[in-house]
Amino acid sequence: MEPRMPFFLDFDGTLHPMWIFEKNDRGREIAKPYAGPWLIEATTLVALLAPYADRIEIIISSWWAYTRSLDEIRTLLPPALATHVVDSIWLPELRAESNDYLSHFATRYNCISIWLRRRRSGYTGPWLALDDDGDSFPEDQCEHLVLARGTLADPAVQSTLADRLKELLEP
Repeated sequence: MEPRMPFFLDFDGTLHPMWIFEKNDRGREIAKPYAGPWLIEATTLVALLAPYADRIEIIISSWWAYTRSLDEIRTLLPPALATHVVDSIWLPELRAESNDYLSHFATRYNCISIWLRRRRSGYTGPWLALDDDGDSFPEDQCEHLVLARGTLADPAVQSTLADRLKELLEP
């Protein structure tokens, strides 16, 4: 059996916005933290992943999985996504050893790299991350990132993700 492609999924800024923008009483636009509903674009992701569902495994890269169990995360997602969640980048053995995940070295890219080395040692196949923050990705690794500026509600983000999935998973 061919290994499934790791798909690293962030929540904040991808499946729901981080901020909402409102006009104050002077007519100036101000940003306020988004207060829900959460994961509103999960059904969009289900549709985009559907053609490849049997060829991917989802690894949660969101901080949500740092403070919640994978079982709890699965209950928050539509079943079509939840059944493909296999792990999170927040490895229990590293959390128990130190507070490295709380250091400035624990960038999203570095945590994904550690996960790949520890959980898929020797894996040379494709992988992809959906995230709203690409600052930690080295320039030569940006091919692995679909940058979700504006969440999956943005048709351009949907198109980019669909194109990358097709490129990586279709013969």
